[in-house]
Amino acid sequence: MSTLSASVGQWYWKVLSSYKVNKVRTWCHGVLQPCKDPRIVWVFGCQRSGTTMLRNFIGFDPRVNDQGEGDPPFFQQLPVENLQYLRLHPDAEVARLLAAQRSQVVLLKPLHDSQRASSLLNAFPRSKGIWIFRHYREVILSHLTYYKGRYEAFPYLRDLFEMNQESWKAEGLGGEMRSFILENKALATTPTAAFALFWLARNSLLFDQDHPDLIAVNYHSLVEQPARSLELLGRHIALDLNDAYARFPQRVDREKPLPDAIPDPILDACEKMWQRLKSRSAI
Repeated sequence: MSTLSASVGQWYWKVLSSYKVNKVRTWCHGVLQPCKDPRIVWVFGCQRSGTTMLRNFIGFDPRVNDQGEGDPPFFQQLPVENLQYLRLHPDAEVARLLAAQRSQVVLLKPLHDSQRASSLLNAFPRSKGIWIFRHYREVILSHLTYYKGRYEAFPYLRDLFEMNQESWKAEGLGGEMRSFILENKALATTPTAAFALFWLARNSLLFDQDHPDLIAVNYHSLVEQPARSLELLGRHIALDLNDAYARFPQRVDREKPLPDAIPDPILDACEKMWQRLKSRSAI
């Protein structure tokens, strides 16, 4: 009987966690129980920090319409060369699109607009924001793996190193972080060091986004304490999330060492930022 129960449980979870099945569940819920006043939950943070995992963690709920990063209709689909690539539409257009939704919550992950977290929360007063962060070593390794053969570190991060204010990579950075990058970019002679500076820049934005409806979540706590994390996230976004969703997070440890050493000034800054982030975490 226990074997049968385990098999049924595995089958149930496989169905529950299916992306396609969940899309159908969300559509059906919106048709049968349409919401007249939908709201947004934003996912912010640095790329390769577990933002997709967090999105799925919440997005399995049928009351949540999970919109993928860069997918229409909420994001502008423009060529990669354009500096607005994968940016949200203007606030007025987002508000118009939101009003047409049937789900109670629309989950959006505008990573290229993380520097606008506070302004987006102010523009949409009933919305909630979640900033997820992950240890710099794992994020760097993930960047080196994910972007290999797609975006080389130096062309990809040129706008950051040159402080191009028209690019999302440099937009909204505080004066202290701008100075640090300009002073230390000459040390970024390897992709490892370059992505370390990128991790610093993106996560520094959290401390410029002082808003009561924005919480920070430690990726490592999320996967090590999924049930507690689910409860906290549910309270934050005002949804009673199914306990089954706590089974979703699957931690991917990156055991291999960094291919290059991070220069001491950058490494020291990363360590200090990591401690600041942990102290800010709600979990």
